[in-house]
Amino acid sequence: MFTLSKDQEHTLLRIRRTLHRHPELAFQEKKTAALVEHHLKELGIPCQTGLGRGTGIRAELGKGTGPCMALRADMDALPVLEETGLDFASQQAGVMHACGHDGHTAMLLGAAELLTRSRIIDEIGGRVVLLFQPAEEAGTGAPAMIADNCLQDVAMIFSGHIDTHHPVGYLAVDQGVICSYADPFLIEIHGQGGHAARPHEAIDAVMVAADLVLNIQTMVSRMIDPARPGVITVGRIAAGAVHNVIADKAVLEGTIRSTHPDTRARIISRMQGVVRGLEEMCNAEISFTLQPGLPAVINDPVSCAIARQAAQEVVGDERVVSQGFPSLGGEDFSFYQQKIPGTLIRFGAAKKSNTESNTAGPSHSGSFDFDEKVLVYGSQWLTTVAVHALQHLKKS
Repeated sequence: MFTLSKDQEHTLLRIRRTLHRHPELAFQEKKTAALVEHHLKELGIPCQTGLGRGTGIRAELGKGTGPCMALRADMDALPVLEETGLDFASQQAGVMHACGHDGHTAMLLGAAELLTRSRIIDEIGGRVVLLFQPAEEAGTGAPAMIADNCLQDVAMIFSGHIDTHHPVGYLAVDQGVICSYADPFLIEIHGQGGHAARPHEAIDAVMVAADLVLNIQTMVSRMIDPARPGVITVGRIAAGAVHNVIADKAVLEGTIRSTHPDTRARIISRMQGVVRGLEEMCNAEISFTLQPGLPAVINDPVSCAIARQAAQEVVGDERVVSQGFPSLGGEDFSFYQQKIPGTLIRFGAAKKSNTESNTAGPSHSGSFDFDEKVLVYGSQWLTTVAVHALQHLKKS
């Protein structure tokens, strides 16, 4: 098994904490990319920079025309105010690594060092591509990297995500749907403004919006197969200007999450029906627009078997677990999987091991944190899965 020296482990910690202090939002990861480029150059690894709309990096280990696989890490942070109180807390007001991407970047740099120092790629023959991707949280970083030919020659791709629902030292590996379809939507309601004292002369856009939200929730609970989960979240409502005027317009924004294409299609169809019905009943004009979203992350059988084999080698059979039901979170790793086979796994990282609760806050919250021992496990798994993937590709 590949092991990190104490000095290498210290370097991983330093990288993660430096990135955590200086988080950057989607497509703004300039300092992050500079740090990654610096460490790759120290290892003697050639890389292309300025990809994926400016901040993405593609590095390549190995030579020749043998098989080629890829490892991917995301680099962007979130517009979240940090509340952890960590010594290395964000120094950028209102921006925080609240999802573990600082850890992912450090892990891939750790794997780059393990693969370089071991010279294992030269022994096997082939190439390993390292993708440091911007803008996962925006859902547009992976398509931007793909548009810049970052998957050229790549036959298989792997990635992982920190998950504080599992203890550190555990890896969750599953075949099939891992993350849901995520479809943002915009609903615009056009009514008729009026005086608050004379509602009969107006068409109240706020009331229509309220009816719409309630109908959506009833639709999920009564019209969707509970064995194939779906969630509709209205995250933003905007309407009105003053207290004594009936609003003539309301805007709702939200997302549809689903883990099965039939559920997704049914939800979209039902929402369109609800909109048409309310439009008729309330005499308002309502538009429903689906915006560009994320496909589901679906781990194929072959790459998943390779991922599981690597996980067993790193943490042992008994610590390779299932994440359980598919997550209703979105992940733009799915765009790579639409091009080539690939698998995304979960790196257990709860700060308090062997308990059901995590001592830090949930992801995307200002109190999010993870057990930094996961950096070692993640680096080892990324290294090991690269080796197994190359061996598999060479045989096939």
